[in-house]
Amino acid sequence: AAGSAPARAGGGAPPAAVAPPTNPGGPREVPTPQPGEQAAYDAAYGLVVGRQFDQAIPAFQQFLRDYPGSRYSANAHYWLGELYLVLNPPDLEASRQSFALLISEYPDNPKAPDALYKLGKVQFMKGNREKAREYLDRVISQYGATDSAVAKLARDFISENY
Repeated sequence: AAGSAPARAGGGAPPAAVAPPTNPGGPREVPTPQPGEQAAYDAAYGLVVGRQFDQAIPAFQQFLRDYPGSRYSANAHYWLGELYLVLNPPDLEASRQSFALLISEYPDNPKAPDALYKLGKVQFMKGNREKAREYLDRVISQYGATDSAVAKLARDFISENY
């Protein structure tokens, strides 16, 4: 139903301490961190903070290759989506793919509402107004009650552009 949150994977089962399950369309269990995982993520994120965007993109890409299914994978995809937008010119398709992957693989992640909003904006930038509106409307219907800040952004974007 519209507005209802996705079901949590695994019910009451304890989180898996091994590779994530092979359910590409559903949420994943959070694996036990691997050695070096935190440092690798922090190094990539530090490049974002330092505004070294051209270096942050390959750092996050390498992080995702080195630590697939990491507890920070959703964040890495989010930052890649953002970073592709600050390229000159922006890589809208790569950004769209990063945000879409985050939403499909990690629907319960705290970054999912923002990624859905960004996906709407990227579609708008690509000239796909109808698809953009669908994503923005989903932000409002799915998160309007629980994440009013992102729902307000979606409402404001709609009122300014439609």
